[in-house]
Amino acid sequence: MKNDNQQLEEIITIESGSLSLREISHITSTPERLQFYEKKYPDILYSTLLMSLTHESYTEAQAKRLWSGIRQHMDKLNNILQRDVGLSVATLDYLTNCSEHLSAPKIIEQDKSDFVSRAATIDELTGLYIRDVFDVMIKTSIGNAIHNNTPLCLLMIDIDDFKQVNDNYGHMTGDKVLAELGACLKQSIRESDMAIRYGGEELSVIMPETKEKNASKVGERIRKQVEQLEFDGFSVTVSIGLGSLNKVCRTPETLISAADEALYEAKHNGKNQLIISQCAIREN
Repeated sequence: MKNDNQQLEEIITIESGSLSLREISHITSTPERLQFYEKKYPDILYSTLLMSLTHESYTEAQAKRLWSGIRQHMDKLNNILQRDVGLSVATLDYLTNCSEHLSAPKIIEQDKSDFVSRAATIDELTGLYIRDVFDVMIKTSIGNAIHNNTPLCLLMIDIDDFKQVNDNYGHMTGDKVLAELGACLKQSIRESDMAIRYGGEELSVIMPETKEKNASKVGERIRKQVEQLEFDGFSVTVSIGLGSLNKVCRTPETLISAADEALYEAKHNGKNQLIISQCAIREN
């Protein structure tokens, strides 16, 4: 235990309005220490933390709410990427991709190229997670499902005849289609599901604790909602393959392969439909 004099030596003065990452980490390192600074600086603590991190001004109440979101988001990123992403990475990702409070980020004490490569977990065009996140989460989700003996489903979704959209209407219109489909996916899934831009015009959804019947309903809802989207003079459809964890599909490779084969069958059978992989039928 440290005596009072040693504790006083660790107190950081924040009236200057500017803190380093080391000082911020010190202040927020434990709930007890954060509570101490909350009592010492009840009106300026969180606004100073956010100002120091982002060079943006927030009211104390707004900054406190954002800080809570940042901490929760950092825990989520750490779990997704299986590493400590750090406070500044979590701050940038949360304020730009989740809360949209930060339009021109200026995060302190980071090498820009390294920071950007580590912080990018969201595909800018679709608003969905990027493929690197998928590669980590499919392994984690399968491991958790096997350990807890719970179901797990995977949707692989491909835009039908997307090349024709780009050829006939241009790549900017194609980008608009991808953006609309990204928004459609996010609106159609649960918070516990994870929507990803798997590659090009192919999207995917990892669905923990979900049986085939329920996953199929979600997939059909996505398919119908996409079918109803209207663009400038045309519409699009998607084909969907559904795979699920079972005695045969118990690795990322086999589960992805099962969903991909079902997707190929949906394409071959006429497109704009959902097919459940025969490998994905769970034994009762």
